[in-house]
Amino acid sequence: YHWDLPSALQDKGGWMNRDIAGWLGDYASLIGHKFGDRLRATATINEPWCVAFLSHFLGIHAPGYRDIRAAARAMHHVLLANGTAIDALRAEGVKNLGIVLNLEKSEPATPSPEDIAATDIGDALFNRWYLDGVLKGKYPDALTGPLAQYLPAGFEKDMETVSRPLDWLGINYYTRGLYKSAPEQLGFPISQVKGELETTETGWEIYPQGLTDLLVRVSTDYTKIPLYVTENGMAEVEGDNDPRRIAYYEAHLKAVLAARAKGADVRGYFAWSLLDNFEWAEGYN
Repeated sequence: YHWDLPSALQDKGGWMNRDIAGWLGDYASLIGHKFGDRLRATATINEPWCVAFLSHFLGIHAPGYRDIRAAARAMHHVLLANGTAIDALRAEGVKNLGIVLNLEKSEPATPSPEDIAATDIGDALFNRWYLDGVLKGKYPDALTGPLAQYLPAGFEKDMETVSRPLDWLGINYYTRGLYKSAPEQLGFPISQVKGELETTETGWEIYPQGLTDLLVRVSTDYTKIPLYVTENGMAEVEGDNDPRRIAYYEAHLKAVLAARAKGADVRGYFAWSLLDNFEWAEGYN
């Protein structure tokens, strides 16, 4: 699933509706039945943070909501749907199953205790909700408290399904998140700020060290299953002769090798290329 939700299902509440876990399971069963013997590796969902938070709290992707209750429900239902899809695919005999998470290296804007605390919340929202849920069967305490009144009642009973065993984990990495305390913010008392590193055309800082740190962290703190960098790349308008892009890929491939040298079981790297998709939100007027 890469964000193309049928409008008929959005009319029924989309990712805010618990039934969507069953809908995705039905779809996965169909895919497994029709194509399962030709699938070498299959991911259930691409970038659940985008499906849930970017779309239901930040309002950037469809359905464009800015609603903490909608976001909390979507954040749980998207991972519940991952589990039901895993079950459905395995029931059809499909092998080598995983999920693709977009993750960042979360860092404080300053060494102040307030910014460090803000970074913990930012890391929980962007990384740990999905890593902890899928790989540990538990959501981070930093969020279950603040979101308690918005999460679906009895969500804890779903965590065994949320954390169905995976054969591999895909990680999409582009940049770091730089966090600052912002008590005036509604919802979560944090804000992301721009750093001082070189950026891509989309304004994302180029930070290869973050990829090394992230891969080592996941392999050390979460899982020993094989890891794949399933997206990494940059937007650039240099034309056919693009030395910045060459330098970007060289630096990030070296970052992967550095993670492998530190024990991360990284089995592959997929470049984010011009053939992946049209950009969802940037580059238009």
